[in-house]
Amino acid sequence: MRPTGPSGGPAHAPGRHTPAPSSSDAEVLAATRRVAAELLRPLADRTARDGVPRSHLDALADAGAFGLALRAPGVLRDAVEAVSAADGATWFVYAQHHRPLRAVAASDNRELRENRLTPLRTGRVLCGHAVSHLARPGPPMLTATPDGAGGWRVSGRIPWLTGWGLVDAVLLGASTPDRRILFALLSSAELAEAGTVRPHDLWSMNATYAVSVRVTGLRVAPPQIVSLRPAAPWLRDHHAQSANTHPALFGNLHATTAFLGAHEPFTARAAHATRRAAELRTRAYALTDHQPPSEALAERLAVRAAAVDLALRTATACVIASGAQAMTRDATAARLLAEASFHAVHGQNAEARQACARERNGPAWHEG
Repeated sequence: MRPTGPSGGPAHAPGRHTPAPSSSDAEVLAATRRVAAELLRPLADRTARDGVPRSHLDALADAGAFGLALRAPGVLRDAVEAVSAADGATWFVYAQHHRPLRAVAASDNRELRENRLTPLRTGRVLCGHAVSHLARPGPPMLTATPDGAGGWRVSGRIPWLTGWGLVDAVLLGASTPDRRILFALLSSAELAEAGTVRPHDLWSMNATYAVSVRVTGLRVAPPQIVSLRPAAPWLRDHHAQSANTHPALFGNLHATTAFLGAHEPFTARAAHATRRAAELRTRAYALTDHQPPSEALAERLAVRAAAVDLALRTATACVIASGAQAMTRDATAARLLAEASFHAVHGQNAEARQACARERNGPAWHEG
């Protein structure tokens, strides 16, 4: 059941606690890993069946995990791997918050920053985002036109929004007539009141409450404007970022190799997959950390395709190791396979599909 409240909006109060601002990266990462190990992992199979509870996200907020999006990239990467390995559904809702937080932190809108940055950074306000449609080919799915009073009117369809009923706010991206992109931070209640919300019925990640939303004339007031950016450079950056291997995929590989390693006669297979995952992880992060984002796109895509292929094969082996038990609704192996399948399409575009096709016909990346 989706956790909806009045007008289809969130049925909860924002998180109550604020992490200590003096916490070091190591302390926050350690606290996040404890939440993942002690809360998320033991309940992951039930979460996949029943849906992500807000209490999971509040626990991550109490650990300081939301503010990691503004810290060193490697620290957030480690946190994402830990959360993804423990519970893929909770990770995906948690991950939606990172882009809005960064966008608000970088905004020139001082009023917006002063009012929204601290609640977002601490996780007291949970945010989702609706921007992936901007990279789809064809006419814009969501358009923004000036309202004559310093604001905008947004109309069209948001094809995909994660965390509905959990998130308090949404970072919305819409195309303007002069080929810019309006980014705005709106409350979920405003979207619910101004739009038609339709749930997606998914076989993987259904626990993340994904919906589509159609809006007509939704007003964006000046205090809600995060930024106005030329579309072309944003699309180039988005395309380049999509070529990277997401840390959550390595989290899934950590979970599947650990599961497989506990089952004879799959221990050798698990050890091989662990070594291969470590190689791919090292290469993926070297490309991210040491190469300009616009360079080595073919190699980035090849590494990503190899990691996706390894995740799917390893997760399939988990199902085989479990036998008929994997067919039950609460089976860990089935959940891991569903999560690995999700990573195969997460952030996918034509170039990524081509790289995966090449990987399936023969390894696209080799050592040395």
